[in-house]
Parts: sequence; C-alpha cells; structure tokens
Amino acid sequence: MGLTPSNSATFADDNAGIKSAQVWVGIKPDKTGYATVIVAADEVVDSIDKEQLAKLLVLKPDPEDEESQKTKKKMEETRDQLADALYQKGLALAEIESLKPDESTEASAKDVFEENYKELIKWVDAKSTKYGTLTVLRERRCGRCGTALKVLNDMIQEDSEQPKKKLYDLKIQLIEEIGWAHVSAYEKQWMHVRFPPSLPPF
Repeated sequence: MGLTPSNSATFADDNAGIKSAQVWVGIKPDKTGYATVIVAADEVVDSIDKEQLAKLLVLKPDPEDEESQKTKKKMEETRDQLADALYQKGLALAEIESLKPDESTEASAKDVFEENYKELIKWVDAKSTKYGTLTVLRERRCGRCGTALKVLNDMIQEDSEQPKKKLYDLKIQLIEEIGWAHVSAYEKQWMHVRFPPSLPPF
C-alpha cells in the first residue's frame, strides 16, 4: 500500500521543529522558565495526530510514486519534531525536579517525567547521541548511576563531533555520586586537556 496525500497524517506545522529547538533561548533557570519550555513542547506534541502517524510510518512508500515519497519524508520530519518536543519537555521536567520541589509536587512531577519518557521511546532510540542525555537523567533519578554512566560513555564515544563539555561535566558528577573519588580526580585532570582554557589576549 502506497502513501498518498489522502491518507497522510495530521502533521505538525512547518515551524514546529524550529519552536522546539529554539524554545530554550532566553529562558531563565527557574520553574517559570522551564514551565514555558513544557508549554511550547506540549503545543508541538498536541498538534500531531500520533496514532495516524504511527500507522503510516510502518507503510512502505511506492518508489515510483513521487507524492508517496514526499509524504514519507514529511512523516519522518514530523516524527523528528515530535521526538524533539518530547525530549525538550523531558529536560525541562528534569530541571524542575532538580530545583528540589516540595514533596506535594515531587511525586506528580516524577509521574509526568516517566510518562513523557515512555512516549519518547515509542518514536526514537532514546540512547542515541541526540536523545541520550534524557536517558542518562532518567537512570540517574532512578538511582542507577552505573547504567547512566554507561549510556553517557557510549554517547561520548559515538559522537562524530567533539563531545560537548557538559557531557564530561555530567560524567564527573555521576562518577562522584558512585563514589569513585580517584576516577573523578583523573577525569578532572583530563578536562584541562580536552577543553583548555582560552589564551589571554595580547
């Protein structure tokens, strides 16, 4: 069965991905700022017919049908927009939780985080370099720092570009939480080699 415009999913609008990617710009590191991220992400998620999208993603497009190929590409773009929105929302939820909310909201926040994460893994590999940070945070919040460290190490090794400093910072935090003080000291020494301070201007 080919893909045609008549049976295409309700896609996110063309700006949805841009909204999600730029949603952190200018955000203050507080509950209000992170709540803004969550609202923006929810707008993207709610704009997509996820059930219809899931059905059509499994269909193989007709290689000789140009419209079918275009529809398939549009579906994949929509899936990526959906995944990115879920990822950004997960990061914001984790940030809110890290602010040590009161006990009355903590349990509810955890449920929302887990629900959001389970939705993400329906669409993408949450251990990939693109989305892996959220898996690391999830394993960490569940008390599985060893698993979180393994996922993080895989992300660093698989990243085709120079891994970001924040990943190594997170690695050191996990190592310290595990209690490996000697490994932490070693990693901190290497940080100066991996990310040398800028030379002072002449």
